[in-house]
Amino acid sequence: MSGPDKAFLHVLYQKKKVQKQKANYTLNSARDSESCVKCKFNLGDESKCHVVRGEINNEKGISKFFSPKGDGMLPGDIVWMYVKARGSKLAYKEGHVIKKGALGYRCEDCKYYLYSRDCLIIEGKFKPKMSCGFIVKIGHGSDI
Repeated sequence: MSGPDKAFLHVLYQKKKVQKQKANYTLNSARDSESCVKCKFNLGDESKCHVVRGEINNEKGISKFFSPKGDGMLPGDIVWMYVKARGSKLAYKEGHVIKKGALGYRCEDCKYYLYSRDCLIIEGKFKPKMSCGFIVKIGHGSDI
């Protein structure tokens, strides 16, 4: 497991994100460099990060926990590891759940969504068009 992936798992266990200062969060001046928008832990619409506390700048922000999309484990698979080890799901409010997700990124597209409208990683009932911040498309990531 990569360093950023371990940091996210630690955040899940501690229920506390890393302060910007401890995360070495800074703003880049160059637009073509690595930034939060290119990180797998970024929640772009909310200007939030799964690891770093507070509002982040999608275009210029960067922290030591930057992990490019496609590198290491998917955030949803890290949550799945946490749920299996802990023996209980994430609370609904921790899942960053929205009523309607983008095409291809809805509960119905996620490998953790069950036909019973339950989710394996987040508490609650979910409609097929809903989405969360941890969706893993069917056929991607770790085996469950």
